[in-house]
Amino acid sequence: MSEQTQVEANKKIARDYIQRVFNQHQPDLASNFVTPDVVWHGGILGDVAGAENVTGMLRSFIGPLADLHAVEQDVIAEGDLVMLRLVITATQRGDLLGVPASGRQIRWNAVDIYRIADGRISEEWAADDAADIMYQLGAFNPPWLG
Repeated sequence: MSEQTQVEANKKIARDYIQRVFNQHQPDLASNFVTPDVVWHGGILGDVAGAENVTGMLRSFIGPLADLHAVEQDVIAEGDLVMLRLVITATQRGDLLGVPASGRQIRWNAVDIYRIADGRISEEWAADDAADIMYQLGAFNPPWLG
């Protein structure tokens, strides 16, 4: 397989993962897309290792956001890496990151970088705007916003 063909295949894996796991609200399908020893790097949320743990983390995030929907803005891929810039919308219907259900609609930006190995995601760096999410849920009030 040529390098360009492999890059296109890797982009398809990342896009399918977003579509099936997030947009179709099926976090249990994550194990079909990730390696058994996957590592998810979530910034202030820490690192999660292993397919079972990543699936559990996704359940706890996607579950409270029943209408979660990610829309691709950009994709950049080279070698074994795929970067997706996304705009995500959702309504908080359950407890999320310690914040009780609010019914609020939220929208945030995310950049996810995936390392693809043998047709599966072996590593992910998830850069979601956690401060913006918490602000929209009423759990964080930046001093500069008054």
